[in-house]
Amino acid sequence: MNEALEKRKALKKQIIDLIVECLSNGEKLPSENELKARFDVSRPTLRELLAEFETSGIIVAAQGKGRTVQLPDVSSSIMNGWNILLRARPNTLLELLEVRRVLEKGFLPSVIQSLKLEDLQMMRDLVNRMTEKAKNDEVFNEEDHLFHRTLYSRTNNILLDQLLTAFWELFDEMSEFHRSTKLLEAAELHKKLYETIVIQDVEKAEELLDLHFKDIRSRILDFMS
Repeated sequence: MNEALEKRKALKKQIIDLIVECLSNGEKLPSENELKARFDVSRPTLRELLAEFETSGIIVAAQGKGRTVQLPDVSSSIMNGWNILLRARPNTLLELLEVRRVLEKGFLPSVIQSLKLEDLQMMRDLVNRMTEKAKNDEVFNEEDHLFHRTLYSRTNNILLDQLLTAFWELFDEMSEFHRSTKLLEAAELHKKLYETIVIQDVEKAEELLDLHFKDIRSRILDFMS
């Protein structure tokens, strides 16, 4: 029994080494027949091990095209479970909000320094659209989302991008609390945040970001009451 487990462990390590090699070179995995011969393993055992990596998202199988490797997307993994959990326990949304706040605030000083002129122009246009929608008593979830995605677009941090994407999608799922009674105030807050980002006033930007999350938290609490 121990010998079988050791063989399985060794085979899994070989597959991991192959995945790393394919990711580094941008290649797809060899065919099943090639893998069977290479690792001297049965097809059922090979498929069982490959399925573990397919579940994690690092291997993608397409009929007629074989298997390719890619960076795993944690956003889809989070969405698949947490969207159900939030329906059962809406208060969990507050925990997600706090994680998102800490992440965004933690990265804020560096992202302010990394933004390009085109990013600032995009954020300015989004703020203007928020203001116009607020004047017409329209929510601006899409603009709000794009504002924050643009703000953090230069981090080159794949995990941060995936986490923020997951958070936004989960918040969109809970659309019941999106309706704010203070649309003009929310639009004005984004405008002030944008202005502090332009002049790279990190301390003021952090303060405004905290106010933004305080508003979201208040809406979540109202929704749950």
